[in-house]
Amino acid sequence: MTAPFRADPLASPRTEQEALAALAEIAPGIAARAADEEPSAETFAELRRAGLTLFALPRTYGGSGATLPQAASVIRALAAADASVALVLTMHYIHGNWAVAGPAPSRPIRELAAGGLVNLAGSEGVSGSPGRGGAVRTRAVPQPDGSWLITGHKRYVTGSVFLDHLLISATVQDGTAEIGAGRSGSSGSGDAESGGTTDKPVVRTFLVPADAPGLRIDPTWNAFGLRGSASHDVLLDEVRVPGDAVVEAYDAGLPEGRRFGIWWALLLASIHLGIAEAAREVALDFAAGPRTDGQPGTRAEQPRTQEHAARLELALTQARVLLEDALRRGATVADRTEAVAAAATKLLVHRHASDAVDHACRLVGGASVWHESPLGRHFRDLRVALFNPPNEDVVIDLVARSVLGLDEKRR
Repeated sequence: MTAPFRADPLASPRTEQEALAALAEIAPGIAARAADEEPSAETFAELRRAGLTLFALPRTYGGSGATLPQAASVIRALAAADASVALVLTMHYIHGNWAVAGPAPSRPIRELAAGGLVNLAGSEGVSGSPGRGGAVRTRAVPQPDGSWLITGHKRYVTGSVFLDHLLISATVQDGTAEIGAGRSGSSGSGDAESGGTTDKPVVRTFLVPADAPGLRIDPTWNAFGLRGSASHDVLLDEVRVPGDAVVEAYDAGLPEGRRFGIWWALLLASIHLGIAEAAREVALDFAAGPRTDGQPGTRAEQPRTQEHAARLELALTQARVLLEDALRRGATVADRTEAVAAAATKLLVHRHASDAVDHACRLVGGASVWHESPLGRHFRDLRVALFNPPNEDVVIDLVARSVLGLDEKRR
């Protein structure tokens, strides 16, 4: 097992301007390490020292209380340096906020908010994605002393080796737990046998320390993009957590779920745009070089360079306008219409960002396929990011139901 990364003493929270300035100082080093496409503990140490891990947490928990647009600006800038790291920080921003959003966060959650990286471990390979209705086969068994024993196998745990805590979704083994009985958690529920008196399996979310006995990381992440995200498998073998480790904010029906669904979609879209903007810089630097046809001047004077530069810029303009508009709306409104719009924005920004990176590669030409070129990494990272939920078919269904009024008819 790879030992979980442990934080340096946390820096004081920063304003958006201070956070972006601090990020600008460390971004060159982050980008240089990103070329290795391997998880970097040094990068996360720098983010912590810069106060960026605290930036989006509420002020009442020692954070800066960043708004959605402010958090998105940091994620977008970080993604231009390293999309994998931006994905880990995005999950931390979303789930760190979500975990403390319940009506009365328990003691472990209050301690979590004081610092350290966190992410949700929800996906499971055998039963499918919980977001698509897959059963949560990880089990939480209540013990006579009030504690829980958790056993299961989670997949695609972004940032696994850098996390201080994991939020583990699990089905209550016998359905007799008083806390939340009869409710299914936001991670979803399926056909698992509850064995109790509830109509559906009771799914709860538990805060688990990354160094808890019985928890280990299986280094399975071998994707061709976002390699530095260390999205490995996490295995739990009778991991014991206290009774108050249940995270109420993840129970179904709480209004925070929709709000953070908007954060989820738009922060992911910010990563996509940041990747494309990094590709733009590579292409423009290449265009400033000498012509390749033996004529004096720069490549920028050649018609093919100009065409791809223009098409790249048009694609980026569309992505920027879409995202910035959605961020303005999503920062203040969290109704169903905005949730659907945020999901649609993620889909469209990814399409335009992919188009922009494609034109950056075409502008550079054959040199873009060499492993030394960062364009290959940007292309691969965007391709893998395509499968970060909500996926395209889910978004299409959401938009169709919204525009056709099918959800209103169903209600």
